[in-house]
Amino acid sequence: MKKYLILIMAATAMFVSCQNGTKQKALISQNDSLQAVIAERDAALNEMISTINAVEEGFRAINEAQGRINLNSATSEVSRKETLQNDILFIHETLAKNKAQIEKLTAELSKNKSASKQMQQIIIKLQEQLEVKSKEIEELNKMLAEKNIYISQLDSTVTAFKQDNIEKEQTIQQQDDMLNTVWYAIGTKSELKNEKILKSGDVLRETNANLDYFTKADMRELTTVNTYAKKAKLLTTHPSDSYKLEKDANKQYVLTITDANKFWSVSRYLVIQVR
Repeated sequence: MKKYLILIMAATAMFVSCQNGTKQKALISQNDSLQAVIAERDAALNEMISTINAVEEGFRAINEAQGRINLNSATSEVSRKETLQNDILFIHETLAKNKAQIEKLTAELSKNKSASKQMQQIIIKLQEQLEVKSKEIEELNKMLAEKNIYISQLDSTVTAFKQDNIEKEQTIQQQDDMLNTVWYAIGTKSELKNEKILKSGDVLRETNANLDYFTKADMRELTTVNTYAKKAKLLTTHPSDSYKLEKDANKQYVLTITDANKFWSVSRYLVIQVR
């Protein structure tokens, strides 16, 4: 009888140990996911702060350039005209750069829920400062016209700058699109194995996985993914409170992403196994 009791107690201890081990692994996995989310949030906020500093430095430099402009002396000396030309061109360039950076900050703020109210107020004040400074430059241009101050090649230089600014904005847009690009793949277990996406229960561990099997998408626009299957499960890791996997009227599973930033915070790849 004592031997049976000892065996039962040993088996119970092993069971409890296994349970504790499983819980510990789950906690470690959750902690890793949380740390990844925090790191991404901090990186986004640091980038916003860096951009804010650049904008404020731009406004300071514009103020200095405005202070150097002397319209009265500019009509009499060639060197003064050249200085005036350089200062005005610098003001136009810096103002346009600040405008692009503030627009970028505003876009980031709209999708960054972790940004504080203080950060929001700073960006609002920068927008107000941009409006004021734009009006000041308009007045400066009027004063130039009234004094008939002709600055050689200014028009062509400003035109060239505007074209350069358009190209820079396009580059920024392309970079923004890249930051919001995600990929998803749907397939049966055998299909995913054939494409080297799934192997021995691991997802995307193969270096020769067929990435062409994935569909490219913009995380800002991708809200639902139809699986067209009556059984489906996510193989990649995504926070459970950022999506819903439910059946539609045809009893086929549809993935609904409720919080895009959170959903894609751990991985920019989504793999759904169906059958």
